[in-house]
Amino acid sequence: MSASPTPSGPLPYDAIAHLRTDAVRLLEVVTDHGFTHDVPSCPGWNLGDLAWHVGGVWNFWGRVVAERVTSVDVLRTWEETPRPSDALLLDWIMAAHTSLFSALAAAQPDTEVWTWTGANRDARWVERRMTQETAVHRWDASNSVGVPYDIPVAVAADGIDEYLSWFAGRGASANSTPVGGTVHLHCTDTDTHVAEGADDRSAVTGEWLVTGLDANGASFTREHAKGDVAIRGRARDLLLWLWKRDAGEVEILGDVAVADRFRNYTDLR
Repeated sequence: MSASPTPSGPLPYDAIAHLRTDAVRLLEVVTDHGFTHDVPSCPGWNLGDLAWHVGGVWNFWGRVVAERVTSVDVLRTWEETPRPSDALLLDWIMAAHTSLFSALAAAQPDTEVWTWTGANRDARWVERRMTQETAVHRWDASNSVGVPYDIPVAVAADGIDEYLSWFAGRGASANSTPVGGTVHLHCTDTDTHVAEGADDRSAVTGEWLVTGLDANGASFTREHAKGDVAIRGRARDLLLWLWKRDAGEVEILGDVAVADRFRNYTDLR
């Protein structure tokens, strides 16, 4: 089973702007509250662990884009980066973000780079991935210290589409319980024409029907259609629900057991 094609063309938001803002706000939380503060939505992690993880992701993809890496053979020559001491950790993470930001800003959107999807893709794929990664982890950091952060609608709705395209089913095994039904995901706020900066809500998908899910991925269509269960909520709450984070309320109509199996089938956080 393979992912449904990702819509082509520009993203419905300014990825570079969101990446810049979310990274700065995430690091402000870490600076203000210290490395040892626990992050409940990432079990076993504190803010220092979260920051190190995000910095490592930024560093990796910044190099991939800057060096125009198109072969996994190149990645195999890279040495693993050791975690810096706490005294240097924030400086290292800030440098990683600057490098990623500069690489993406300098790259043409159609620049071909390696990805873990099984095929090379363009730099826009990395922009999208880094925007989503940083938005969700900014939420993790903010939520851990009681500072409200709402992922913008266009970013969150696109994040749901990205999740279904590239993450659904990952980490599943032969022992994973099959979903055993179809799932309709419905954002309740994508058709509300309220401006959020340069984001274009009208360009995002707000509904999906997932008809199959296994370790190879999800089969889904972007449409309003009836499933065995419907999961409804604000785009940000649906996105975080998929990533096994408890944020705002989502409404589950129909077979609740199918919804639970669908959420738990993918073994990622």
